[in-house]
Amino acid sequence: MDRRTFLKALASFGASIALPLDLATASAAEIDTAWTEAVSTWDLFEVSEFRALSYANFEEPTTRYDAYGFSDTSDVDASMLESHYDLYDPIQALYREHLLEQDPALDEATVDEKVEDDWLEWCEQASGTDRTSIDRIIDDWLSEAPDPCQEWERYYKTGDAQGAAYDHFLREDPELMDALGIVVVEGDCPGSSYYAAELHTEVEAANRIAAERDWTIRFVHDGEDIVRYDRKPIV
Repeated sequence: MDRRTFLKALASFGASIALPLDLATASAAEIDTAWTEAVSTWDLFEVSEFRALSYANFEEPTTRYDAYGFSDTSDVDASMLESHYDLYDPIQALYREHLLEQDPALDEATVDEKVEDDWLEWCEQASGTDRTSIDRIIDDWLSEAPDPCQEWERYYKTGDAQGAAYDHFLREDPELMDALGIVVVEGDCPGSSYYAAELHTEVEAANRIAAERDWTIRFVHDGEDIVRYDRKPIV
């Protein structure tokens, strides 16, 4: 759901937020300002046919910094370094250069063995220009978009709308969740990678309860026709 539609949906619920006079013709800057204010106080979730909740205002991360919630290269730990080929391969290549600079007489087999056994320890203890070069490699990697096929299980809480909703309800008020019929599912069977928050109440009933209790949370059916949000107010 884009920002304009998100605001239309909230307006249709009578949400007390500052909106442009005409959402249909408002400029992108006006929409961005209203959206930023709205998401600071209101939560809107889409409900799938299988009851799974997704953040309606979710915006897919464009970098690994965003996906993993990192702010610095030092946030990348040893397990992450070891598990991503496109991250550890250039670091190993850098270590190989370092070894040959230190001792050009080293034969290839010895260098290969040292790289395989010692690259991670060297990476973690490096200083000076080596540290700068390693941090540049990590920063370049974090600045790229994540690969959902390879990395989803590491950033599912921040990488897609369903994961973000799941993460939200891990910390939500239990009273609100109980009243609205929201259940957190962490693997629906042994070995399952399904993690989600589910709404076990009809959407209309959940919205009515939320409105009655002045909770700033609302629900819409996944993929619902956006024309509906040109009508207001509804509960």
